[in-house]
Amino acid sequence: MDLMKHHCQRILLFLCLALTAASSYGKEKGVDVVVTDAYAEVHTGPGRGHPVFHVIEKGETVHLFKRHTDWYRARTKEGKVGWIHRDELRNTLGTGGEIIEFNEVDREQYRKRKWELGVGGGTFSGSRAFHMYMGYHLTQNLSTELRFTQAFGSFSNSKLLAANIVHEPFPQWNVSPFFTLGSGVTRISPSSDIVQTEDRENSVLTVGGGFLFYVSRSFMFRLEYNDHTLLTQRENNEEVDEWKAGFSVFF
Repeated sequence: MDLMKHHCQRILLFLCLALTAASSYGKEKGVDVVVTDAYAEVHTGPGRGHPVFHVIEKGETVHLFKRHTDWYRARTKEGKVGWIHRDELRNTLGTGGEIIEFNEVDREQYRKRKWELGVGGGTFSGSRAFHMYMGYHLTQNLSTELRFTQAFGSFSNSKLLAANIVHEPFPQWNVSPFFTLGSGVTRISPSSDIVQTEDRENSVLTVGGGFLFYVSRSFMFRLEYNDHTLLTQRENNEEVDEWKAGFSVFF
């Protein structure tokens, strides 16, 4: 039990450091655009229900620096900050006269996602298993994950808690490969009266990989394989294969 607590503390510290480091990543510099329509309405919030408090006239420059669904957070030349709908920006130009393309929200949100939550099932050392995870993207290619797996065997049950680094080399692809590297702790408990042994805890090193399938809107399908090395006190360490699949949401 002490080993499990020790590793939980290490994993939480790892996540805190990762999230702190994330503050230096992913902050978009934004883009300056010129309004070419007769006007563009600026709302107090990202939605039609929020009132219009300012109108940008044709020919004025506005700075766009954040996106939420089909709404862009904007700063006017007077320093006023509000939200403009994507439909009112279709004919805007860059400050150099170039055409500015605004990607569809689903694809753009997928490529620039920050948080992921997922659940699924599979096998862990040949036993049926359930898993769940939470991930945070430091960049478009690099993320951290906290994972929990529960396996149900004929003679023992296993629990795995781990923190991983995930590298996704091609995040813009509909089917995107990824690779994982991490560590954690596993606890194996006997589930049969025939086997009279105490619970066993071991540190775990993990390498793996898989594929992310973008489905639509905020949903993904995830297929993954992991090779776990259990660091035992025996002469040889123990190797455990894990196959799993599941669905994830991102935001």
